[in-house]
Amino acid sequence: MSASVQLRIPRHLWGPLWDEVRRAATHEPVVFGLVSQGQTSAGTLVLVRDLIFPPPTAFVRATGHGAKWSGAYNIALLNEALEQGLGIVIFHYHPGTARVRISQDDEQSARQLLPAFHMVAPGRPHGTVVLGETSAAGLILLPGTCTLIDNFQLRFFSETMTTLPRQDASAADLVLHCRQPLVDGVVSRSLLRNTSVAVVGLSGGGSQVAAQLAGLGVGEIIGVDAQRVTRDNLVATDEFGWSDVLLGRRKTAAVRSKVRWINRHVRFTAVDALVPQKAAIEALKRADLIVGCVNNLNARADLQEIAWRYCIPYVDIGLGLYPLDPDDELSEVAAISGNVFTAVPGGACLWCTGFLSDEKLQVEAGGANRSYLRTSLAARKRRDLGVYVASFNGVLAGLAVSDVLQLILGYARALPIRKQYDGLSGTVLEVGVEKNPNCPKCSSVLAAGDPLWQ
Repeated sequence: MSASVQLRIPRHLWGPLWDEVRRAATHEPVVFGLVSQGQTSAGTLVLVRDLIFPPPTAFVRATGHGAKWSGAYNIALLNEALEQGLGIVIFHYHPGTARVRISQDDEQSARQLLPAFHMVAPGRPHGTVVLGETSAAGLILLPGTCTLIDNFQLRFFSETMTTLPRQDASAADLVLHCRQPLVDGVVSRSLLRNTSVAVVGLSGGGSQVAAQLAGLGVGEIIGVDAQRVTRDNLVATDEFGWSDVLLGRRKTAAVRSKVRWINRHVRFTAVDALVPQKAAIEALKRADLIVGCVNNLNARADLQEIAWRYCIPYVDIGLGLYPLDPDDELSEVAAISGNVFTAVPGGACLWCTGFLSDEKLQVEAGGANRSYLRTSLAARKRRDLGVYVASFNGVLAGLAVSDVLQLILGYARALPIRKQYDGLSGTVLEVGVEKNPNCPKCSSVLAAGDPLWQ
């Protein structure tokens, strides 16, 4: 996130918002967004939680070009925002391909309405935003200040992750990126360079994800892992060496050296902590994307909540080796199974798909476990043995990085699917997933931002 203020709109809200503000009407269509906020070390996130579409009866005749609504509706709007503990952002649309600007009427209206909103709900941000075909403009009023901010970014999620204002580039460079986004051109290179990706878990899969991201030239890799390199890691990935084991290096230090060797222009930020420790959460909040390479469901649940709370795409990967007889530590392997799932804010999450559930978390926390890798963990440590899974982890890492690249560059449609990898046959099956409209996690956590203590 390069701007100090960024407004984020989840996928399930962006489509209805975009359609409504461009609708033909007797007055300028307006949509009200109810927003929360999140504070990061890079700045402030303004997160759209819900939309309110005013009825035609709410509007009164306006003398200028814009829309005007009645005082009674304004009171009802403020009451709704107060009841949910949220701020208000007004959205409307200006046609044309040129970069939009907030009009004099819009600015005058904002300077009247936003301070009034702020007096009633001082703990939340408020704003007015005009949307264009390729740009956005407006004014944002943050809590604890009386200064209107006009320099902000707007990020929305649809087929890709789009951030406005778009990259400044020549017409030829923009056409090249539009038609061939995978070509190493000015626009694609800049988009990657301005992206921060957090990789949680730097063992077999995560270390290979970090190396591939470095090769692509992302601006920053945030590596989150509290462990040191051990001998069994050497057969789970090709990114560590014998000297890392001998010196007992932290995984973050070892991966940082590898990233530096691959691309000296990529910044690597090491976070020697576990999720949900504070240092890890603060680092994840400022990431543009999160790739989770963890080996348990409770960690996945934490990462999913952080990603949803701050509207961050979350790519989850995992590998399991399953025995014929789970109670026999020497049992033959019956299946080698991996999963890659990309959760885009406003789309299906791990809870929607049933991958996570309260029952599964309770079973895991109680010690039950059917994974070959974990049931035989104690025995492997006694024998100092590893499991040869570097190649399988590499396949999953490649699939995950491809999804990251798609979200940044938009080289293909982002389909709601889960990729299921069969290591024994070497095949990848795509399984369709759907957002659960009754998902309790989506309704309670998505775009919730920082808790508002009263």
